[in-house]
Amino acid sequence: MSVLISLVVVSACRKSDNATMPDGIVYLNQPQITKVDGGDPAILDTDPLSFSSKVKVDLYFPDSEKPDYLDLVVIKNGNAGNAKFLERNISSFPTEVAIDGQLLTELFGEDILAGDRFDIGANYIKGDKTYSAFIDVEGGEGYGSGIVTQPGASPTVSYSAICGFDIDAFIGDGKFEVVSDAWADYMPEQPVTVTKLGDNSFAIESAYPGEFEDFVVEVTPADNSAKMASQMVADVQTVTDVYGGGGAYGSLTVSTGGAASASYVNPCDNEIQLNVQYVLSGYGNQGTYLLKLKKVL
Repeated sequence: MSVLISLVVVSACRKSDNATMPDGIVYLNQPQITKVDGGDPAILDTDPLSFSSKVKVDLYFPDSEKPDYLDLVVIKNGNAGNAKFLERNISSFPTEVAIDGQLLTELFGEDILAGDRFDIGANYIKGDKTYSAFIDVEGGEGYGSGIVTQPGASPTVSYSAICGFDIDAFIGDGKFEVVSDAWADYMPEQPVTVTKLGDNSFAIESAYPGEFEDFVVEVTPADNSAKMASQMVADVQTVTDVYGGGGAYGSLTVSTGGAASASYVNPCDNEIQLNVQYVLSGYGNQGTYLLKLKKVL
């Protein structure tokens, strides 16, 4: 059986270049699927039909051996046995393909609900062989197992349906409680007030009201990501009063850090998660620590 080893080295990696390579191995290029800037990063359950985006279909090695063509396919909620075609016979690279909520709804014949996930990849056709982006049967032929480890490799992309963020509905009466705080300023189940500041921004009551400043959070409704710009929440004297240290700690500045996906709001479950980066001016960056809050219903 042929095995797709799509990214061993570069286009020079052919049987003719190395006579010691075993017979029966097929060396092919690798589909490179990426999201085009400017499209919706996620599908909002409040209006899934308004979702609109584009993906770019290219090859990881643009100057290497090419397929006869690629078929762009999409699966829903991991069901590889029900893959649908988005566009067939793509033989010019790069090519952009438009995707929208209406198309996804029609392809799968059902409404898009919060929690639905759509994975998009490309079937690779060479001669009489098809190497599938998503394998649903034992013995099916697909990509090599290590392709995603290649620098910048993106053989598939995903779009998820998320609960739409409405700040008034999300905050409600502002009563939240702490689920956990890895930095340990807040205690589990500690009541915390969340206050609306703007259309997409709110303040989280400090763990030390009247001493530390509140955390100011900005939400991006397109994907529910949350961000705190760098803000000093306590000067040297306040840090000393709360933490001790005789002034050695310096002031305290916070912001969100790490991956953008680590900080978000989840309107479905009434949760806030922030990956908070703490910087003490006297000791430097202390790293990131997860803070989780949940609305009291």
